[in-house]
Order: sequence, then structure tokens, then C-alpha cells
Amino acid sequence: MHASIWRFRGDPDDLLRRYDAVVADIPAPNMRLHLCLRADDGIIVVDTCPDRETYKAFVAGAITGLFRAHGLPDPEAVEDHPVHAAFVEGAAAGG
Repeated sequence: MHASIWRFRGDPDDLLRRYDAVVADIPAPNMRLHLCLRADDGIIVVDTCPDRETYKAFVAGAITGLFRAHGLPDPEAVEDHPVHAAFVEGAAAGG
């Protein structure tokens, strides 16, 4: 599993509305392990993909178009890292 961390700066309420619109256009089964965090100065999104190749295709593909379609700005920063371990409600998620 591979994870990415996306930081968007701006009004959190506005960014969250736009984020919700983006997520509504993504099929639920594609959301394997995903978090959206509200920060004082924006939002932080943590997303996972099965592997780094899938992550790279995701970033180079449709996600940028979805961001633009819903007025979500380009992220200020994006990091990506391999996942060592992941847990959801006490259960291990693929890592």
C-alpha cells in the first residue's frame, strides 16, 4: 500500500465543500483508506493506493480534472510514502 498526504490552504469551510463535491464523483469502492482532516488554515487529505505505480497514475490522471471541475485549488504540498502499517477500528488494513 502507498499513501499520499495533500495539504490545501484556504478557508476550511470552502475547501471542505469542494472536497465533498470531488469525493461524490469518486466511486465508493475506490476509497480504500482515506482521511480528510480539517485544519485551521485549510484541509489535509491522506489517501492510499495499492502501490506507488497506481498512485502515480492517479496523480497524473483524472484527479486533477476533478479538482478543477469542483474548484478545489492545487494542493500546496503533496508527499507520498510507502505504508508500513494501517489500522481501522482496531483491525489491520492492507499495508
